[in-house]
Amino acid sequence: MAEAPFPVEYAVLGLLAQGPKHGYELKREIERELRPIWRIATSRLYLALSRLEHSGLIRGKPQTASGRARRVYHLTPEGEARLREWLRRPVPSLRDLRVEFLAKIHFLLKLDPREITSLIELEIQALRELAQKIRDEELPQGDHAMWECVRDFRLGQIEAALGWLDRMRRKFSEEVEK
Repeated sequence: MAEAPFPVEYAVLGLLAQGPKHGYELKREIERELRPIWRIATSRLYLALSRLEHSGLIRGKPQTASGRARRVYHLTPEGEARLREWLRRPVPSLRDLRVEFLAKIHFLLKLDPREITSLIELEIQALRELAQKIRDEELPQGDHAMWECVRDFRLGQIEAALGWLDRMRRKFSEEVEK
């Protein structure tokens, strides 16, 4: 079984789901499509391509165009399945909303916009569970005032994220109905 990709590698899978590309094309598309949310160094991109190919999630084939030898990458069926699984799973932590969750929205808009509201619902549920876990945690011994500030800050971040997710849910629900 192939090793689980890193979030950057899922971005590569998402771009390859739109069609085969060589490394330079992928870099240009990352800069054009994902710049507001994700920056990937060229070295990190080629490392991701190597890992994905080694894992069997993509396949590269040498190709010569305009006198230049390039390796063109294609998504394998296993890579497509892994991408689809990732796109339907909430992000693991609150801090991942800004990059990974937004990347999922980006790819779902291109590949399957009807799935966006389901993903948002799962994310809302995950954040509500996290908020409850934080509320239920016993405060450590010592300076309770400080720990209460930390807890309140974390809960405030979750409440803000839940409000944003609710707005996004309404927005995408309306767009899907059109």
